[in-house]
Amino acid sequence: MKRKVISILLCMTMVTSMLIGCGKSDPADDTSKSDGGTEQSSDGMTQGKNTFVDGGTELSLWTFQELHVAFYTEMADLWNKENPDNPINLTVTTGEAHSVHSKLLVACQAGEGTPDIADIEVGYYGSFLKDDYLLPLNDVVEPYKDEIVMSRVEMYGKDDNWYGIDFHLGASVCYYNMDIMNEAGVDPADIVTWDDYFKAGEQVLEKTGKPMLAVETADLFLPQMMLLEKGVQYVDEDGQPNIDTKEHAEVVDYIRKMIDAGICEIAPGGGFHMEEWYGHLNGGGVASLAMPLWYMGRFTDYCQDLKGKIGIYEIPVWNEGDTREVLQGGTGTSVIKYTEQEDLAKEFLAFAKLSEEGNKYEWDVLGFDPIRTSLWDDPEITNDPDNKFLQYFTTNPFDIIKKNGTDLTAPNISGGYSAAYSVLVTTTYSNAFEASPDEDAAELLKNEQASIIYE
Repeated sequence: MKRKVISILLCMTMVTSMLIGCGKSDPADDTSKSDGGTEQSSDGMTQGKNTFVDGGTELSLWTFQELHVAFYTEMADLWNKENPDNPINLTVTTGEAHSVHSKLLVACQAGEGTPDIADIEVGYYGSFLKDDYLLPLNDVVEPYKDEIVMSRVEMYGKDDNWYGIDFHLGASVCYYNMDIMNEAGVDPADIVTWDDYFKAGEQVLEKTGKPMLAVETADLFLPQMMLLEKGVQYVDEDGQPNIDTKEHAEVVDYIRKMIDAGICEIAPGGGFHMEEWYGHLNGGGVASLAMPLWYMGRFTDYCQDLKGKIGIYEIPVWNEGDTREVLQGGTGTSVIKYTEQEDLAKEFLAFAKLSEEGNKYEWDVLGFDPIRTSLWDDPEITNDPDNKFLQYFTTNPFDIIKKNGTDLTAPNISGGYSAAYSVLVTTTYSNAFEASPDEDAAELLKNEQASIIYE
């Protein structure tokens, strides 16, 4: 058991600064304030609490994202308003992402000191799911099943059980700088396939001198997106790491082709959540960016100079007619099996993450594309003139969401995903696109596969 814990913690250490998903810690988070009544605890963690009610049941929740504190405490107040006979007093604890996940893993291993509920980022989720530290949520999700995109629940599943609920759809899109595109004479609406995108990038480079896109060396969004479009995952059906595939090599080679042509650059700072990158993006250094819709908040927080200049369009696909949408990133909120308030914790979690009230908050305040499909056709949501995200972008993201529907491809994060992820974002893509760009892609991936630590 000791060897197993050390192995998992090693993988977690490798991803300390490279979390993916809606909750990734970046400089934007440092300037965000929670209205959940936060206070600093003795161990350096921050705690937020809802308005406590006499006789309320004590519940605890851990998260790695300060922005989530206000969400949970507000939803707890709303729960108490709607459930006066069964109130809760919720304490939400947050801290640095790696520290929170490590502390949670150790507590789960020990079987004590765990919270009732926890946010677990997708890069870490497989470690908790593999060792059965989470409770199935089927009974509380079932009433909402026909009202939500189930991909965002099923991805946190195993053996016909669902263990986590996400904050958002996480639909991947292309963000285009329309000043650059107009100068180049390229209409993003005409781009359907990756070959179309490549040709448009050549025109953009010729006319403006700007690269069409960027790729990260310290994260995986672009290659994962392209790989999911081929129907291939980073783990196989049994959850075993599986990054050494023909399709993955094809993706690596295609991105290399774009880099060699000058239409793709290495993201300054190595990733899309770095200060160097935000400055570059805000300064019009690149024509487009392929990322999920939750990245809208990065534009509004960090790229004020681009307000009214960024259009959101569907991502390119390999073949015309393919579904032009995959889901990426995420946070699976789960109930820990050691809770003494199983039923209440599960009911509150479903209320917070699946109700209309919860989804409206997530969209209005956090900019997360809602998994409740009823909101996609609600004009108070989709055409709200006061919404800062609708004000910022030149196109409406709900047009893409509605067009592609609910038959969407989500990452398989089971089993060895966490172990594969840690290698991908620390060595694989750095080697593939920067350190060893001339090494045969298939051979490189074979070597990277061999370096994955997973039991």
